[in-house]
Amino acid sequence: MNVAELIAELQKMPQDAEISHVWDGCARTNINFVWLAKSGEVVTADYGQVVYDDRDRPANAPVSKDERYWQTPDKPNVF
Repeated sequence: MNVAELIAELQKMPQDAEISHVWDGCARTNINFVWLAKSGEVVTADYGQVVYDDRDRPANAPVSKDERYWQTPDKPNVF
């Protein structure tokens, strides 16, 4: 699926619906982040997810040589 196809599908759905990801047979994680990875793919993640592979990190994220375990923030910003 590419970005245009995803957008087309999402436009058919309630715009205030939460987005989750299925793994291990259930919708177990929310999608709270989306970025264009160094590989050129679009990647989604929840809070506190570790990304090991340089190709899957955001374009501006440090490489594994500099930061072995890049991670999404642990929780939303609290104001």
